[in-house]
Amino acid sequence: MLPHTQYLDLLDRHGRSSVEALGRLLPEERVGPFDQEALAYAQEHLGTLAVWAWLLRHPQLDWRSYEGQAPPVVMADVLVELGRVRDELTRLLVDVGPDVQLDYFGRPGTSHEVARLLAHEVIDVDLAASRAAGLAEPGLHPDVASDCVDRALAHWARPDSDVLWQPAPARLVSSDTGREWWVRFGTDRGGDLGDIAPGSPARPVLTVTDSSVGLLRWLHGSAGPDVVVQGEAAAARAFRVALGHRLEPEPRRRSWWRRG
Repeated sequence: MLPHTQYLDLLDRHGRSSVEALGRLLPEERVGPFDQEALAYAQEHLGTLAVWAWLLRHPQLDWRSYEGQAPPVVMADVLVELGRVRDELTRLLVDVGPDVQLDYFGRPGTSHEVARLLAHEVIDVDLAASRAAGLAEPGLHPDVASDCVDRALAHWARPDSDVLWQPAPARLVSSDTGREWWVRFGTDRGGDLGDIAPGSPARPVLTVTDSSVGLLRWLHGSAGPDVVVQGEAAAARAFRVALGHRLEPEPRRRSWWRRG
């Protein structure tokens, strides 16, 4: 993890930049890894920030007690509310410091973990909205991008998932920090859904190499120009399915009696 104060700086800086980038988009324009309309994407982002603001105000309560309010339906109003909640979160995280105990996805967590999650949330939105608006992507230090990769893989991990786990792991390699991540992955019998889990060093079935920012982008389903994927095509597809990437359906082989 990075220092608590660094996460607060990232939350403020990328929170402001992401709102500016979202403001360049029409409500119906598409943004993010799942091609959501910009208005729905911004509303969902606002909902994420709002629930953590509530938890920081009520750290003794279970997150399931939260009763959210309907978000604004006009894009300009959503952006104003995003700025207000971002500022509130920053103040709350400054006031409580890094060590307050609270419910973190159903387990005991700390305000430091929340600061990390929120910094990564606004970074992801900043990257996606800037890309959709045709703006230059915000600069990220390699250590920050690596931290984002680290948390994303841990957050998405479902080691108890009932999938057909690949016998060999995937290996992610950051070309600028030298960090490596070993990831187990598997899909259901139809190859349509999957999950990941932490892996151990072994001969990989697949290796993905890029800068830390490039790996972060690739994990969210947007391949940059410098990513290098080494391994069998079937393994690469299965790994992307396990990560939840949007993929074209595989072409079905025609039965022998229908050929010709």
